[in-house]
Amino acid sequence: MELVYGNPRDCLRRVVDFRKSAFREIEERFPEKTWLKTSLRKIKKVVFINSSSRSGSSLLFSTLRKIPGIYSLSGESVPFYKLNNLSFGRFASDEIPQDTAVNPGIFSDLSRDFISDLSVAGGENNIFKDSLLAEEYIEDIVLRLPMQWPQICFSYDSLKDLVTEAFASYRDTGKDFCKEEFYLELLSSLMQKYKIINPYYYDLPVRMIKSRFPELEISSGPPNNMLTIEEPPFIMLSPRAKATEADILGNTLLLKTSIDSYRMEFLASFFPEAQIKTIQLVRNPLGCINGLCDGWLHRGFFSHKLQSFIPTAGNSVKMLKISGYSELSEWGKWWWNYDLPAGWQDYIDKPLEEVCAFQWYSSNKAIQEYLAIRGENRCLIRYEDLIKGLGARIQEIERIMDFMGVSRQCIGQLGLENLPVVQATEEPRPFRWKNRQEKLLPLLQMSQIREMCLQLGYDKDNFGEWF
Repeated sequence: MELVYGNPRDCLRRVVDFRKSAFREIEERFPEKTWLKTSLRKIKKVVFINSSSRSGSSLLFSTLRKIPGIYSLSGESVPFYKLNNLSFGRFASDEIPQDTAVNPGIFSDLSRDFISDLSVAGGENNIFKDSLLAEEYIEDIVLRLPMQWPQICFSYDSLKDLVTEAFASYRDTGKDFCKEEFYLELLSSLMQKYKIINPYYYDLPVRMIKSRFPELEISSGPPNNMLTIEEPPFIMLSPRAKATEADILGNTLLLKTSIDSYRMEFLASFFPEAQIKTIQLVRNPLGCINGLCDGWLHRGFFSHKLQSFIPTAGNSVKMLKISGYSELSEWGKWWWNYDLPAGWQDYIDKPLEEVCAFQWYSSNKAIQEYLAIRGENRCLIRYEDLIKGLGARIQEIERIMDFMGVSRQCIGQLGLENLPVVQATEEPRPFRWKNRQEKLLPLLQMSQIREMCLQLGYDKDNFGEWF
C-alpha cells in the first residue's frame, strides 16, 4: 500500500532518514567512496554562476559542466540546503548572514550530500558497458527520487529494485542511451506502484509525455500540498562518472543556484582553502521579469509553502494576495515561487509583475554588493550574447573557459550549435516579453529598476538588444 505523510516536517525527516540509511548501505559495499575520504573544506577551486532567476543560468551550467577538468552537482544546491536546515524556516528569507554558525554535524551531512552528488563529464556512451557506472547511476536515482516526492514513504530496497528493473528493461531494448526515453520507462514503472507520481513535473518535453501517456492530464499546481525539497521541474539525472578525491584537490567545482546570490559570504566559509571565482550572468529586466511571471503561472518552480514554515521563521504572515496569481487557484494563496528575498513580506499583495521585478532587482543587488567586496575574480556575461548567434556564443564560452583556467580544446564537443531547452516554461523565442509589455514597460519607471539597468549595462531606451 502506498503511504503518504501529511506533515511537512515528517516528510523532510523521512527523506533525511531515507538518505542516511541509503548511504550506510552504499558505504558497506563501497568503503572507498569519495565523501568518506574528503570534505568541502578540501576543495581548491570553485566557480559560482551567480544570476537572478530566469537569466539563463541553467542553460550556461548545462554547457559548462561538459568541460573536462570541471566537476559539478547534478543541479542546484537547494535540495541539500533544505535537507540540512539551511533554508527558509530557520531563516526569514533566502538570505543567510555570513556569521551564521553551522553545527559540525550539519556541515558533515551537507558535505556528504554535496560530494556524493558531484560528477564529471562522460558516461552516457558507456552506461551499458560499465557495470560500476550503471550501479552508481541507479544509486543516484534512488537517492534523488525521495527529494522529488517527499510525500511518499519509499523503501530503499523496493525502490532500488524498481529502478534496477526499469534500467534493465530499457537496456534490453538495444537502443542507445537517451536520458529522456529512459526516464519515461522509469516513471512508467514507478507510476504502477506510486499513483501520485506524475511525469509532467519533470523537465521533459510535453510532446514526449503525451506520446507515452496519452490519457494523463497535464498537471497543475504544486506536486504536493506540503513542501518541495527539489523544486519542479524535476531534473533527470545523466550517467556521469563520479568526482574523485583527485578532482576535488586539483580541478574546478562549478556551482549554480540562484538563491546563492543572497548567501555568498556565508557559502565562502564552506571552502576555506579554495580560490573562488564568479561568473556574473545578467539578463535585461523585461526578458527576465517576463520569464519569472511565466514561471509563477507554470506547474513548476514552487519554492516554499509559506503557511507550513511560518512558526519556525518567527514571522506573522498573511495569505498571499498577489494579483495575477493568487486569485487563480487555491495554492496561489500560500505557495511562493523562485527566490525569497529579504523584504518579501512587503510584496504579498502586489501585482505579479511587481513581485517578479522585486526578485530581479533583489538578486542582482545582492550580487553587486558581494562583488563590490570580492569582485577581483569576476567574469561578466550577458545572456543576450549567449543566444544571439553561434559566433558570439563561441566567443563568450571561450572567454569563460579562459577565466576558469581550462583548455579551449574541447569547445567543439560542447554542442554550441544547438542550444538545449533547459527548465523552460515554453519554447524560447525572441522578444517574448512583448506579450506583457503593457504591464512590464511601466516597471522601467521605477527608480531602483532604472538604476540596476544602468549598473548592469542595459540601456533602457535600446530595446533592440533586449531579445
